[in-house]
Amino acid sequence: MNPELERIKSIKSFPSLIKYLREELEWKIDDADIDDLTFDYEPEELGIDKETAVKIKQIKQLRPLTTNQPWGIFYLSFEPKRLPIVALRRILRSLVVKKRESANRSQMATWEQNDLLFISSYGEQDTRELTFAHFSESERSSGLPTLKVLGWSSGNSLLRLQDTYETLKEKLHWPEDENDFESWRLQWSSAFKLQYRQTIRTSKELAIRLADLASVIRNRVNEILATEVETGPWRRLFEAFRKVLIHNLKPDDFADMYAQTICYGLLSTRISRASGALVPEDLVAMIPSTNPFLREMMQTFIDLSKRGQKSTWKRQESTKSLTFWQTPIWIRSKLILMRATVVTIR
Repeated sequence: MNPELERIKSIKSFPSLIKYLREELEWKIDDADIDDLTFDYEPEELGIDKETAVKIKQIKQLRPLTTNQPWGIFYLSFEPKRLPIVALRRILRSLVVKKRESANRSQMATWEQNDLLFISSYGEQDTRELTFAHFSESERSSGLPTLKVLGWSSGNSLLRLQDTYETLKEKLHWPEDENDFESWRLQWSSAFKLQYRQTIRTSKELAIRLADLASVIRNRVNEILATEVETGPWRRLFEAFRKVLIHNLKPDDFADMYAQTICYGLLSTRISRASGALVPEDLVAMIPSTNPFLREMMQTFIDLSKRGQKSTWKRQESTKSLTFWQTPIWIRSKLILMRATVVTIR
C-alpha cells in the first residue's frame, strides 16, 4: 500500500493526529508537549446535558496557531461506534456566537458557525474512525445547520483512502497566505462536500461506498477463516469453492471474491425495490431467478450470519447502508458495465 495511505490509516490518537497535521499538512503546530497545545473543556462548561455528556470522552481546543486565526479547531473523542450527531450539534451550539449572550458565558470564546472545524474520533479501540466535520448554513431558512464530513477508518478501501488523502493534501493544507482570511475560509470549507451518511447521487460516490462495504465484508471473512476450525461453516464453504471453482484458491482471494459477489447481490436487490425498504429475509427472493449462483450465495451469507451475533450485526449494517442508496436512473444504466470495477478493493 502507498506509504501516504498507510500514514492516514495509522492515525489512532490525538498525538498521532497532531504529528500528521504538522508534518504532512504543514500546520504551524509547535513541537511542544501535547498538553501545551490545547485548552481542555469539560462537557458541563459548554452547557452539555448529562445524558449527552456520557458519550464524550474529551473536548480539546487547539490553541490558535497564528495571530487572529479565524478558525476555531476542536478535537472531540466520543464513546459511540458512530459519530454522535446530536452531541456534535450541542457542542456546536455552545460555541457559536449568539445574538444574546448570557452573563455566565461572556468569558468563553465563540465563533461564527462557518469558522468551526471539528475533528472527531470514535469507535472501538482497534478500529477508531476519524472525521473532520464542518457546519454551514442550512439551505432552508428554518433548518438545522448542515453537517458535512471528511472521514476515514482503517477498514476503508484503497479507493476511499486515496480520495481522502488527496482532499486532505489539497484542501486542508495550511494556507499559503494566512493573513487572507477569506481565502483561508474558502479553502478549508471546500474540503467538505458530503453530508454525513448522504444519499448517493453519482457513480463515483457509489463506487466508493461499494468498495468500502466490500472491504468490511472481506476483512470480516478473513478474521473468521483465521480462527475457525477446519470443520467450521466458513472453512467448509472455502473448501467447496476450491473443489468446485478454483483449485489453488487462497483464503484472502476467497474472501475477496465472496465480498464482491455479496456486494453486487445487495446492490442488485436494492435497485429492484423502488421503495428502498430492505430486510435480510427478503434479499434472496428479490434476486432474479435467472441468476441462481447469486441467489445461492446470498442465502449462504444469510444462513452463516445467523450463527453469530457479530456476523448478524454486519449483515444488518450492510442492509441498512443500502437504504441510503437512492440511485437515479442514469446511474443504473452504468451498473452492469461497472460490475468488474466498482467494487475493486485491492
